[in-house]
Amino acid sequence: MKSAVNLFSGLLILLMSSIIVACSNGDDYVTPPEIRIRLPYDGRACGYGDTIHLQAELSHYKAIQYARVSLISANNVLVLPALNFNVNEYNYLLTASIPLNDPQMDDGTYYVQVRAGDGESESAESVKVQYSALERDLVSVLSVSKLASSEYVVSELPLAGQLSELFRLQGDYSGAAVSSANRQLYTAGRINGNLQAWNLAEKRADWTVQAIVNPPLEYFYHLCSDENEVFVSDRDGYIRGYTAEGLVSFKSQAFPNGKFTRFVRLSNWLIAVFEPFNGVLSELVVFNYPGGTVFRQFQFQGKAVHLDPDDDEGVMIFVNSDAASAVFRFSVTENTMVKLRIFPFPDISMVTGPSEGNCFIASGNELWWYRPATGSTVRYLTFDEIHAVQYDALSGRVFVAAGNNIETYRIPDQVSIATVAVQGETADLLLLYNR
Repeated sequence: MKSAVNLFSGLLILLMSSIIVACSNGDDYVTPPEIRIRLPYDGRACGYGDTIHLQAELSHYKAIQYARVSLISANNVLVLPALNFNVNEYNYLLTASIPLNDPQMDDGTYYVQVRAGDGESESAESVKVQYSALERDLVSVLSVSKLASSEYVVSELPLAGQLSELFRLQGDYSGAAVSSANRQLYTAGRINGNLQAWNLAEKRADWTVQAIVNPPLEYFYHLCSDENEVFVSDRDGYIRGYTAEGLVSFKSQAFPNGKFTRFVRLSNWLIAVFEPFNGVLSELVVFNYPGGTVFRQFQFQGKAVHLDPDDDEGVMIFVNSDAASAVFRFSVTENTMVKLRIFPFPDISMVTGPSEGNCFIASGNELWWYRPATGSTVRYLTFDEIHAVQYDALSGRVFVAAGNNIETYRIPDQVSIATVAVQGETADLLLLYNR
């Protein structure tokens, strides 16, 4: 009797084991191909301009149909186009080269992934690589100059080279922005000039958004770029964002009876200054990005000339008012505005920065050097007239469009290190970087 019980227990254990194995593999389980990555080794360090050489051994009990090699980010996003291979072998030594020639790749951890499949099953293996990005450097200065009442010329001044014309645009002019990542320059008109994305490499327009002409009312007011998208405000009270391909990626809540004169991207917000057509106070509006709904609103006195991100939770606002010109800091999280400095000059015409602790402010024919950390404000340079100014923190250079020239200074020196004559009157200067 005891032996019969033991026999029954043994059969029950065997049956349960069979059920567990069947459940773990599944009734239709198919063994996938095996992958062994020999190169690169896990944790390899590499940088811009390098080439990753891959070797992987693939094996299977039946013919492997395909293999795919990908470089993916830490959050499993494809970074470069995948390499596809037709295999049709049982054992295969896969070799591939991945050139790291994208200047927009950021520092960080990436994974070289190999996938192989036989049509019914697929397996994947990956190794980690540590990537050092291309160091960001200034490539050239772009100038937009007015030739006639309805014609503008865009020129490029390399740091080591001569000024050359890129292209010309027709219509009137509201402003410009540049994306070094997209290699695009964006221009917009006021009344009859379109919003256009210019391909800097091929010197042609990639896409255009038509202005709705209704003289004498302006249609486009302001535009800016966060490198990935360009944002523009229009007569209908909207701010719209466009991708490098010209697709609408953002649309703010409408604010009629006024115009958005300045805006900037910060974290998950788009922060904008709204000026009502019939009103005393300006309004700082914080939109959720990319939803376009209002997150914060704050009224203040004066007209904003410039916005610049101060940290992840605030912006610096340069303001002209009847009393004086000043700079404030607005905190998004606290919804407060604090005055940082009243300037010793009555009016701000343009601002570049702050960047790496330096800011340059044009007031009339004077260029002032302002350092937010200490509040120091000193007169730096004086010109007959100032049309545009840009500061590059990486090289410590200040570019000033004065008269018919572009002057270059290296802080703290007050002697020009380069003078270049330009056509017409400069309307804008923009900085183009390698990434």
